[in-house]
Amino acid sequence: MKNTASILRTALEILWRAAVFLLAFGLISAVFLVPFTSRLDEWAVAFPMRVRLYYDTAGAVAILIATGIMTRFVDHRRFVSIGFEHQHVLRDLAAGLALGIFWLALSVTVLWAFGWLSQNASVAMSGSLLLGSAISVFLNVVTQQLLLCGYILQTIRFRADFPVALLVSAALFAGYHAGAFQGAWLPAVNVFSAGVLFCLAYGVSGNLWLPVSVHFAWNFLLGPVLGLTVSGTGDMGLGWRVFSVQGPELFTGGAFGVEGGLVVTLTTAILIVALALIRSKLKAIAAQR
Repeated sequence: MKNTASILRTALEILWRAAVFLLAFGLISAVFLVPFTSRLDEWAVAFPMRVRLYYDTAGAVAILIATGIMTRFVDHRRFVSIGFEHQHVLRDLAAGLALGIFWLALSVTVLWAFGWLSQNASVAMSGSLLLGSAISVFLNVVTQQLLLCGYILQTIRFRADFPVALLVSAALFAGYHAGAFQGAWLPAVNVFSAGVLFCLAYGVSGNLWLPVSVHFAWNFLLGPVLGLTVSGTGDMGLGWRVFSVQGPELFTGGAFGVEGGLVVTLTTAILIVALALIRSKLKAIAAQR
């Protein structure tokens, strides 16, 4: 009975903290967005990159403020403890970029090998558009990673085992993208698996720099650079398409993009196993010290 009561108290503590965090994020986002919605809609046609930058900046600023409120005034800990410690920043950023590039390259290679990917004619890219898009994608990824591996995951982790925090956070990550699934099961599985991958990256490094850079490399290269669909939307494209994808939807993802196909299921699983082994090895080394 005592154990049940303890579990219930822990669950309630996690729930109210997560609810306050999400409420704060929503309210602060509304301050930046609601008063300007009609004007931003007007500008979206003429200045799409500027509007996208505004939305992504607003989201990142809002979640950083919400995280700062929760860490400082609720948890009474330093803001950087959320995952922005300066130790190993360059190492984690470089490793994350390499991992994200490998993840996408492996997926593209498999699609190419089966004849489901073909290169289009030469494409003229814009450096200024790529730079603006890189900033926008980075801000968006920071927002997503703070939702996934930030305050909620860490609140659960401090009160339960890391696997519980990982599974709950990955489920929430899939839930954030639910509107794009349109009832399809495989995109949901893949987004959940990506959430597991990012959480493991956080578990390996103890900071957000690694999952942020993995996520950034994947989204930026897949959308703005290659011009392919990202999470069911083509909004990240900049008007060019380096590759065309054709083939069975079960493997190529169909309308959701390659992230909704079995090829990405396979490549994500490979990286999850690799990161899980690395984390296990690091824990064993730490236990021996």
